[in-house]
Amino acid sequence: MSDLHLWRLALDPARLAAIARAQKIPASDEDHGCTIHALWCALFGKEHAPKPWWFDHRRLVLWAYAPTALDPAAVALADPLYHAAVHWDQSASKAMPVLATNSRVAFDLRACPVVRNGGRDQQRDTEHDYLLWRARRDGVAADTLDARAVYAEWLRERAWKTDAGATLDHAAVSGWSKPMKTGANVWRGRGDGRLRLPDVQFTGTLTITDTTAFAATLARGLGRHRAFGFGMLLLKPVAG
Repeated sequence: MSDLHLWRLALDPARLAAIARAQKIPASDEDHGCTIHALWCALFGKEHAPKPWWFDHRRLVLWAYAPTALDPAAVALADPLYHAAVHWDQSASKAMPVLATNSRVAFDLRACPVVRNGGRDQQRDTEHDYLLWRARRDGVAADTLDARAVYAEWLRERAWKTDAGATLDHAAVSGWSKPMKTGANVWRGRGDGRLRLPDVQFTGTLTITDTTAFAATLARGLGRHRAFGFGMLLLKPVAG
């Protein structure tokens, strides 16, 4: 996996707040998804901004996968407002190690479990929380479903690809940072400045079957809205 690098960037909360004000991003952007997307685009350009990424709110650290090592000099001429949002002297990157075939690793994942259209929508850009879509499809109330089991199903059957380069041995929902929605739709664009996306955290274990394919999975991420902080697989040793 030497062509894939893990970036660790230390962010400045006051500068993030200044970017949000400059971009007129509302306070409802509690997870900083829109703000960091704006930061990424200003530093690297929309087409080259690293994704997927994950922002650790507690430590104010941004993790991201990128095809090259972090080079602060490459963004030295960026708009000062955005450049100052990163503590470059505290940021670094490293090449991802080659994981041997049949090796087993644990993962954390923050994902956005949505379904596009659902087969019944007239607006092609409509997305649905997978839990609500399942409830509507099955003709039952959403609160009668086991949300953890339904979201784990989304990961196994919709987000995880047959060519992922690894088998998904175990996956469980460890929590969610936003309340479950009760309306029909959770996404119809950002016209009101809110993303309204389901935000679910998973933990699990996987076994590598193809190192090249798995590196591509890490680089691509899982699910939608990866440019806003979803879909990054963070790997760690299996406990015990």
